[in-house]
Amino acid sequence: MPPTVRPKDGRASFFVVEPARARLTDLAQRLRAGRLKPIVGAVRPLSETASAFARDRRTPGKTIIQVVDEQGTRRS
Repeated sequence: MPPTVRPKDGRASFFVVEPARARLTDLAQRLRAGRLKPIVGAVRPLSETASAFARDRRTPGKTIIQVVDEQGTRRS
């Protein structure tokens, strides 16, 4: 259900994403083949999730929240 109140200082967007296995598989293959190059603006630990999306910390590109560290240990 879309939001009924518009924010004072911006726009509101409502969308629903339904995963499609074939499309996700295609994206993964393009990424592995180097035909898809995502623009990563920042990688933040799970503990910084809220502040990573704060208005004053905006960066060009996507913000990635790291849930597992390099050793495979889950972050909290």
